[in-house]
Amino acid sequence: MPGDSQLVIHVKFNGQPLVVDTLGPEHTLGDLKQALFQQTRVLAETQKLLGLRTCNNAPVDDSTMLSQLVLKPSTKIMLIGSTQEAIEDVNRIVDSPADVLDDFEIRDEDIQLCDLPENLEKVARRSKSYKPRKLCEPRMGKRLLVLDVDYTIFDHLTPAENARQLARPYLFEFLKRAYVHYDIAIWSATSMTWILAKLGQLGIIPANAASILRNQTTDVSATSQAPAPDTLQLSSESQQAPFRISLLLDASDMISVHFSSHGVKEVKPLAVIWKNHPQWGPHNTIMFDDVRRNFIMNPQSGLRIRPYRDAHVNRTKDRELRGLALYLDLIAAREKDFTLLHHNRWEKYVSKYKRTINRNPATENLQSESGLHMSEDSTSLSFMQGVQVGAESTDTADSTDAEMLNITTAPEVQSSDNISKPELP
Repeated sequence: MPGDSQLVIHVKFNGQPLVVDTLGPEHTLGDLKQALFQQTRVLAETQKLLGLRTCNNAPVDDSTMLSQLVLKPSTKIMLIGSTQEAIEDVNRIVDSPADVLDDFEIRDEDIQLCDLPENLEKVARRSKSYKPRKLCEPRMGKRLLVLDVDYTIFDHLTPAENARQLARPYLFEFLKRAYVHYDIAIWSATSMTWILAKLGQLGIIPANAASILRNQTTDVSATSQAPAPDTLQLSSESQQAPFRISLLLDASDMISVHFSSHGVKEVKPLAVIWKNHPQWGPHNTIMFDDVRRNFIMNPQSGLRIRPYRDAHVNRTKDRELRGLALYLDLIAAREKDFTLLHHNRWEKYVSKYKRTINRNPATENLQSESGLHMSEDSTSLSFMQGVQVGAESTDTADSTDAEMLNITTAPEVQSSDNISKPELP
């Protein structure tokens, strides 16, 4: 039994509960990692612990005393990490010529998978069993942006002291800017527990996200009834946030599809969303994912994003979200039907139209709505200033984009690091 001065710390690793009861308040986070190494064989330097925060919300590192951490009996800590042997195996995969993990070229015979009756039946069944997990109500007239998590907005494999160091560069500015014209959904091929943990540590969902989901009545149809009272009660801080996530979807919302050369794989059918939220459809939905097969059931709506890995190396070089934010602005201004677009040519589209965005009368209302000519919306302006999480400033490049959008002055904006970090649910 632990002594009176010893702590009892509960950690979850690979779905298994762990208990560390050999440390006291005078020990450090580094000591906790060493204790976890003894139980898991995950090297301390490769461990990521989600759910840790200090009493004053100061940054957490290996020298942080356990007495400074909020360690309540209900505190849920998740350990992410791999043994050295597993890391070496992964590195061998990463160093291979293929630039996407677990991805492959879609064969011609697989293109018709979206029309096969058996797959359409799976989508219909999944749509019936779908239970909406809403963090906020959809806004009238907004398009829908669906985002993957791992390797799309977050490098989940690289060791780091906290999750924000693994966020894709420009992530917060990208979300702020996209939110002007799009409601945002997150769809990850993992469990909801992991989604809440990752997004919570990244700081892009409110601290009470898990409570919001728990309070939602599971027997209410998303298309026939309004949510029960208090279902979407957010803190005042969350209500004033520069962006909000509308929907969360996980692996349980996916279906299995048989590919001719790679067997059965899980994919993300957007029709599950469309059938339950009819304000959205193929004409106004776009999905970003680093694995192209995930949108095999709706290929016209998918944009395959370059995977973001090795964050410690690429955080100063990756500009993917910066370019994609401009693409989202452009198609919101110019296109009524997204099915007419070829998203795999998005960079050519940006190059062609970026200098003419202000010549199109249809963009004037969008610019007014987004605040590009109004000081009240610093989100798009902050993006154009090149505020970047964990990366160098790119003032020269960003000023070019500012000129494209006729931005002559930019008010001082708050760094994304100041966005309040929610407690892990």
